[in-house]
Amino acid sequence: MFGNLKHRWTDRNANELEPGRKNQMASTRSIFSVKMCGNPNTRLLSRLVIDFLILLGIYGAALVVLPLQLSTAQRGFHCSDSSLKYPYHQPWLTKVHLTIAVVALPALSVLVVEMLSAAVVPSSMELKQRFVFVGVRIPRFISECYKAIGVYLFGLGLTLVAVRLTKHSTGRLRPYFFDVCQPTWGEEGGESCSDLTAENSTFYLESFSCTEFAAPLDLLAQVRHSFPSGFVSTTCYAMGFLIFYAQARLFAPWLRLVRASLQLACGSLALMVCWERISTYQNHLTDVAAGAALGGWMAFFATVYVAHLFVEVRVKRRPMPRNEQIYGYAGYYTRATYGY
Repeated sequence: MFGNLKHRWTDRNANELEPGRKNQMASTRSIFSVKMCGNPNTRLLSRLVIDFLILLGIYGAALVVLPLQLSTAQRGFHCSDSSLKYPYHQPWLTKVHLTIAVVALPALSVLVVEMLSAAVVPSSMELKQRFVFVGVRIPRFISECYKAIGVYLFGLGLTLVAVRLTKHSTGRLRPYFFDVCQPTWGEEGGESCSDLTAENSTFYLESFSCTEFAAPLDLLAQVRHSFPSGFVSTTCYAMGFLIFYAQARLFAPWLRLVRASLQLACGSLALMVCWERISTYQNHLTDVAAGAALGGWMAFFATVYVAHLFVEVRVKRRPMPRNEQIYGYAGYYTRATYGY
């Protein structure tokens, strides 16, 4: 009721205003809107909020929504399948090592590379840019780190989503399936693979249950998630991203050995993870190959099609008055766009 009275009062007073007064108010509102839209702080804050919401949605789907909503495909087996009869070995690569490899190491590498680029690249060759937020001038290497790490996290989230969807939809059994599950079937679980003859060992069994207390529940929950290898997918993505990133950013001639050493170390680390998953019988060879292909493709997609690391874009020159804070870029140079 009070809202209607307010609207009627406003409309009546607006109609009673003089035409000049109404035009002046309209122009004031338009100027205010333009200033709000053109405010550098507002633009930068909007970009930060949008990036955060996108990453929150991707990682929320990969780590929370999909594991709770998706059901794993129930895949059967043959008792004569030798690829499922390997013994279970405790893997020596844990989730802590994986977190260091795919989160801490890429973030540190990007920070070091951008600091080197800002320190050694001549000022005549590099584009001058100044970001200002709430009156504070942001160094160039910080803005470049934010863009590179943001694109990296975006690609890593997509990799996790792809791995989660594929694992649940295929439901492939791990190589240590028989050792961990010890499947039984029939009335009251009275039959097992040891009871079958050689002629009947090729029967395909779909309805079975794992022996109670044969293994911890968390290990039994992972026995159907072999394809593709999550460790290999995320590690190959991280190392592939760093290889492409170093190729694009460490372009100085005297940094060639540093770039080659970094790329060799990244490739060796990815191969080490692949070998660990095979040698400890955590995944099949095809699981590791598929994980490496997925991670490599996602790294290529993130660096080439999202970050545009190898695409040079000409930036229009702007006048730069003295002692004036400018949001954006100034100068004329070719640079990667990082998707912005």
